[in-house]
Amino acid sequence: MNSEHAYAYMLHSIPSFGNKTLIRLLEEFGSCSGIYSADSGRLEKLITTKQLKNLEAFKNRWDVTAEFEYLYKRGIDFYPCFADEYPRRLKDIPDPPFALYCLGKLPDENRPTVSIIGARNSSEYGKYAAKLFGEKLAMAGVQIISGMARGVDGISQQSAIYAGGDSYGVLGSGVDVCYPDENRGLYEALITNGGVISEYIPGTQPKPQFFPPRNRIISGLSDVVLVIEAREKSGTLITVDMALEQGREVFAVPGRICDSLSYGCNSLIRQGAGIASCPEDIVEYLRRNICSEAVRINNTAISGDVEEGENMKRNNADDDLSFIKNNTQKCIYGELDFYPQTSAVIFEKIIAKGMEMTVSEVMNALVELCLLGVASQNGMGFYKRG
Repeated sequence: MNSEHAYAYMLHSIPSFGNKTLIRLLEEFGSCSGIYSADSGRLEKLITTKQLKNLEAFKNRWDVTAEFEYLYKRGIDFYPCFADEYPRRLKDIPDPPFALYCLGKLPDENRPTVSIIGARNSSEYGKYAAKLFGEKLAMAGVQIISGMARGVDGISQQSAIYAGGDSYGVLGSGVDVCYPDENRGLYEALITNGGVISEYIPGTQPKPQFFPPRNRIISGLSDVVLVIEAREKSGTLITVDMALEQGREVFAVPGRICDSLSYGCNSLIRQGAGIASCPEDIVEYLRRNICSEAVRINNTAISGDVEEGENMKRNNADDDLSFIKNNTQKCIYGELDFYPQTSAVIFEKIIAKGMEMTVSEVMNALVELCLLGVASQNGMGFYKRG
């Protein structure tokens, strides 16, 4: 057992002891054991009366060795800021966490890392983009970081894992608390295929005030922050502000000018963020600015899919069009979008292009495309791709 880590765990568990207080005490006394054994007269010059009382109370009831051993019996790793394994990317950010807890593993320091963030209530376009970028970046050997939230975050992480890559979730709760519960499957997959990370002590329940601070860890662990759908005034943009403060590169997926979910991304692009029109845009940036001979990015995973990346630029899906059997189906498929449309709207588009087709032919083609799995219909008679 590393006794310094055990003392650090105790100190980190004391209420009212924040990151800045702990790091200041560590600088003053040189070690966590030194803080533990320090004279109260010296401590009261550095911390508040309440903090001193909390420290004394913990010293009286906390078994340093037993508590630390119990933490590890639960499979939770603990990394104080002075540990060799503590992520170097976090050491120089404003207000670095004093310590991290982890189920699984920490991101590999020698591999490129991208955080993918965005709207919880994402559109079909946002879901598609999250899946595409998460999958293709993972196939290129890029680690994916996010907050395991519903919507863009969770979709991108799940897609990265399905593609055989690694992904890491940074939580606004203890690492032993899955939030949201609907993402429990993802939570368990992350532990096996990456890690779940938090600066909050185990058992901490999620609270609104915990999420903005955790965002600095998401961006801090990343080389690039990618935004997929965000409203003009969105919590996602808090992470962007932190990323810029940390000197991280920000990319945004452009969206429709009439869609409120795209206002945030389009605004970021207008202010100078990089345009992510396909996964290759991110890969190319990483190759030129991050990767060295020792950190190779798997370009073949994406270079072979250039056409698919270009498809997104043209707002087409990456479905295998060889399954489409005739020109009627191809014409109808070309009018489908990630946004659901009625058959009447699709028919009007066909007529407007001068194509000769009956309503019955349009309906038959839509049904056939749904059966092929390249289109879908909801209960209200709306059709979309995928």
